[in-house]
Amino acid sequence: MNISAHTLETIQKQFDLDCNLGEAHKIKDDMWIAPSVVLPGSRVIDKLDPFFRVIIFMGKAYVMAEPETIPGWEEILKDYPAEWFFNYSRLRKIDRILNEYGREIVDTHIYYLPDEDAPQKEEPEGLRWFEEAEIPGYKEINPFHNAWPYSSTQPDVIGVGMPKGKTDRHDSFDTSGTTYATNKLSVTEMAALAGASLDGKYVHQIGIDVLPQYRGRGLAVTLVTILKQRLIEEGKLPFYGTAESHAISRMTGVRAGFLPAFAELFVGKMK
Repeated sequence: MNISAHTLETIQKQFDLDCNLGEAHKIKDDMWIAPSVVLPGSRVIDKLDPFFRVIIFMGKAYVMAEPETIPGWEEILKDYPAEWFFNYSRLRKIDRILNEYGREIVDTHIYYLPDEDAPQKEEPEGLRWFEEAEIPGYKEINPFHNAWPYSSTQPDVIGVGMPKGKTDRHDSFDTSGTTYATNKLSVTEMAALAGASLDGKYVHQIGIDVLPQYRGRGLAVTLVTILKQRLIEEGKLPFYGTAESHAISRMTGVRAGFLPAFAELFVGKMK
């Protein structure tokens, strides 16, 4: 298992934009802080606030904060080890401080990058590929909101689905019987869909949904793997994210050829 040097260099370029690292200064050996700026090409997440942002990557913490708050954060965070930054007691203290500015912690997520040593998977017959131009037409009938969230800041650019009639158990697919004109099928005729959004200048995020009655058949792993492979073949860097508590989703990422690589804290305005 290995994340390639090229992948690490590319995601670092993305973090340089996300956390304005060109203006960052060091708090301590494993932590940098920079003034909040939304740079072109950075990952802008709908409804979240750049007032305070934290990315933990390869034992380092990148913090971005409103300029007037930086001296206070430096004093508080100098004793926070990067690897244990998201310890609940520390997050609780950060949240209380954010509340004083009308903000709150919205979420923390763990993210995965491609494993260079993962085996290639052959594309099963009968998959339905959705290209960027047709995705907007499915917005009102889309049942796969993790695959295509229709975010105003993270546009959906591709999808791959498994038609309902093409599924069976044990991660294999029935290619007998009805012949499908897969390029004509609607998203509502899919049992599962993996999609990718253009999240930043350097990265595409993969999301996956499987309808409840089709779960447990290996569809998520297969579709995420196939979509990951296509993005890499096109020279793009895919990544996969989930919640720390979502064990099934985390296992999907690993089985699809991803490795845990970074974590992020998200902040929004208090309701």
